Amino acid sequence: MRTVTVPGLDLPLSDYCLGTMYFGSKVDVQTSLHLMDLYAAHGGNFLDSANKYASWLPGFQGGESEQVIGRWLKNHPRDRYVITSKVGFPYGDIPRSLAAKYIISECEKSLTRLGTDYIDIYFAHTQDLDTPIEETLKAFDSLLQSGKIRAIGASNFDAWPLAEAGCSARQHHLPAFSVLQQRYSYLQPVLGADFGTQKVLTPEQIDYCARRELLVMAYSPLLGGLYEHADAQLPIQYDSALNRNRLRLLREAASEYGCTPSQLVLSWMAASSPAIVPLVTASREEHLLDNLKQVPTEQVREFAERLNNLDRFTIKYS
Repeated sequence: MRTVTVPGLDLPLSDYCLGTMYFGSKVDVQTSLHLMDLYAAHGGNFLDSANKYASWLPGFQGGESEQVIGRWLKNHPRDRYVITSKVGFPYGDIPRSLAAKYIISECEKSLTRLGTDYIDIYFAHTQDLDTPIEETLKAFDSLLQSGKIRAIGASNFDAWPLAEAGCSARQHHLPAFSVLQQRYSYLQPVLGADFGTQKVLTPEQIDYCARRELLVMAYSPLLGGLYEHADAQLPIQYDSALNRNRLRLLREAASEYGCTPSQLVLSWMAASSPAIVPLVTASREEHLLDNLKQVPTEQVREFAERLNNLDRFTIKYS
């Protein structure tokens, strides 16, 4: 795996991040530990989690993913890995909020479950329009000053709250977000597509992040395995002529290159400018190993050029 950097962190991050949402719940503990071992053996050092994972599953309370990461870290040097967690979404008796008291108290819980003294990147998991952004940033600042976190990120933010946070940070000399994690894939959502509380990465946000030097991360990059099923129907949020053409090109190119469509999607994403770090995950060894195979750079460049030609259109003025 190649690496990317985050302002404020002195450790380069793997350009594929291991998503651990269902580790310790849907994916049992021993399998989860094995998958993290495999990821690390292939050069990975970037693990993504959240306080609420996976509280929505029957029989689970939240914190299971963090606990299994903490168990894994006991046998691995902490300073070689970048660990994330998140705060903001509701679970148990914790409301949806980025109020200072919840940021501080939930960080302490996450640190305990992870069995570590610090979290490398602590995310605001969702925007909170009822709490002043200055209060949120001050809470993050107190955690940074105490050494309990090393950088802050935003996830599931619309464009204007993200920009407002940046303005507030500069105006009040507070820490700014250095990472943005959003829903993003190869197919483009149709105008007005509804993803509930999940926010899609937009071209404007990509440009903003490039200009402000925020690292961009993408969750759900493979759309639940859609790219591997030739007869799969496009979800309503992605059902368009453009996406049908994009899907055809993807499958043709993957066949030519001798890789899977999913491998090509992940490699294309990581090689984009700015680089977008995909979250890869799996519940079985063979799936993870397949996802970690990167397509050669020259083939990815050729594919990107073919995609640009497919998407290009010309406006003619009479």
